[in-house]
Amino acid sequence: MQSTNDTGTIVDVVDFHKSYDGRSVLSGVNLKVHPGEHLSILGPGGCGKSTLLKGLLGLISLDSGHVSLFGENIALLGREERNALLRRVGMAFQLGALFDFMTVRENILFAMENMTNLSAYDMEERVHRMLASVNLPAAARKLPSELSGGMRRRVGIVRALATSPDLALLDEPTAGLDPVTSAVVIDMIHKLAAEIGSSLLCVTSSVEVAFTFASKVAILHEGRLVAKGTWEELHNLDDPWITHFLDVRGYKPGGRTEQEETKYG
Repeated sequence: MQSTNDTGTIVDVVDFHKSYDGRSVLSGVNLKVHPGEHLSILGPGGCGKSTLLKGLLGLISLDSGHVSLFGENIALLGREERNALLRRVGMAFQLGALFDFMTVRENILFAMENMTNLSAYDMEERVHRMLASVNLPAAARKLPSELSGGMRRRVGIVRALATSPDLALLDEPTAGLDPVTSAVVIDMIHKLAAEIGSSLLCVTSSVEVAFTFASKVAILHEGRLVAKGTWEELHNLDDPWITHFLDVRGYKPGGRTEQEETKYG
């Protein structure tokens, strides 16, 4: 069994290539995530963000390159070994991916029952506490079909974090949410991650979400991670495409958008 030598790296992606029907989606992605790190991967729709997450989870095979989690090359693990490794990972899918035949409470409990050693009392307490933290205290006994898309997304995030994962992967965690709820959800994710010491990897097409979620952002463009840094560092690269992509919607970290400046003065 092959493993990386970098014990300070919990995600190590090396030269990740993936094509579908002859169309290249990822073409040599390299990425490292360290313990306790919060990182956003930012890119336009269709640039391969979700494909990257699927590769991290071993849900797709790579054309070339390799992915290691917690020092283990996941392609070289047997099913039981991989399942044990993935117990340390929480995943919030873009559309929630809830079991439609289970209530909200049962969806969250199912994850904890299979991925933690918590007592029944502690699991129930955590369900209600975390639902309250995302303004869904009354949703516990509802079915996913009774919830709006934004509510289902929040439940998916709760389910991903309820297991106290060492690493949480979040695919467009606030898409479809209003700005106030988005801010609440991101704040909740940060607080819970701080409690349990999780590393966080968020993929998003929203510049505002990317920089609200993490101070350092990696930009995915045409199948490659082309840059990584703070807002200032990325602008200082003087790359016309990066500068345009960051500025086109007028977002400014720590301040209001240009539209808000015009509207409110």
